[in-house]
Amino acid sequence: MFPSLSLRRARLSDAPELTQILHRAKASWGYPAAVMDAFRAEQRISPATITSQLLIVAEREGRTAAFAGGEMRQDHFYLGFLFVAPEHQGQGLGRLLLSAIEDLSRDQEIYRILLESDPHAAPFYHHLGYRTLSERPSTMVPDQPIPMMERSFEPQYLPLSGIAMHLSRAQGWSFEASEAKAIADHWQSLTSANPNLWNGRKLHTLQVQHDRGTLTARCAEVNYASFLAWRDWGAPDREAYNLFGAAIVRSSDGALLYGVMGPKTANHGSCYPPAGNLDLNDLRPDGSVDVEGSIARELLEETGLDINTARKGALFALFDGQRICIGQELTFAATAQELRARMLAHAATDPEEELADIVILRKAGDLKGLKVPGYARLIARRLLPRS
Repeated sequence: MFPSLSLRRARLSDAPELTQILHRAKASWGYPAAVMDAFRAEQRISPATITSQLLIVAEREGRTAAFAGGEMRQDHFYLGFLFVAPEHQGQGLGRLLLSAIEDLSRDQEIYRILLESDPHAAPFYHHLGYRTLSERPSTMVPDQPIPMMERSFEPQYLPLSGIAMHLSRAQGWSFEASEAKAIADHWQSLTSANPNLWNGRKLHTLQVQHDRGTLTARCAEVNYASFLAWRDWGAPDREAYNLFGAAIVRSSDGALLYGVMGPKTANHGSCYPPAGNLDLNDLRPDGSVDVEGSIARELLEETGLDINTARKGALFALFDGQRICIGQELTFAATAQELRARMLAHAATDPEEELADIVILRKAGDLKGLKVPGYARLIARRLLPRS
């Protein structure tokens, strides 16, 4: 069964259908027939387009409804396409696709989108915070200029003085209920590929506010399978967030240590600080969530390091799209090599083989070539020299 809404990378076989959406969406602006005939003759999505550019497809019930994409350049993402089939316009698909492009860009330390907008679409982009840089004449409608527009979206790094996070037992996650059959099918495909996955219960964040240093959040108890489906489908419910605690391990000689996830995990090959999903072990009797306790627990479970032997830094929140990292810098009285040896020795005794390696970072550039999520890149960039 297909989910009601999901995102995925474009496949070569999508080219004809994406071309149809491109042409139909452009025509929906009311361009004269002769102008559209010329557009259709010149503009299409080919397999070469899909191979050379990053294209994201939005599907409704398994049927292609919209797509967006372009090129990841040196200091920005150039958005060449954002087209929604006329029957699906006004449903938030354009906004969702742009959010997905931003998520992928942040993982590459790209924090700006540039685009040339159809004159009719300019108000849509302005509403989302894009600003016009310049204009050029339109070849389709000479009296309506084409605006060059941009938007920046660097992750927010905010110091925290307090966390007030509670489990809402009365209210569940509507996404989990409405997509139950599709989630079950997705979980079956995941466990067929990786039988080590376990469908435990986790706390998933549904509402978040940050006010003068205090983070307030409401979460629901959900299945891990539901979380993975939401993540793998491009986080179509943008009211939900993956909020988690992370231990930022720093050595006595100033390095950071990140873990590389093992093959039995759902994040195989990813490199980031010791972290984990909030779960029922992080609940206090009154229903509040102990995020700092989660940081300590994950640190001990993954690395064998005791948080009480570290010098604790202040908490911070890093907002990275639908990911929210609650981090704490922890400085240990051991060198990076000593810490790495201790962490690897502990990992060797872990039957779940959660960590495959430990990476020592002395400068932010040491992450080059590694599979690192955006929030983890920004932490290294803030705490380490650039080169």
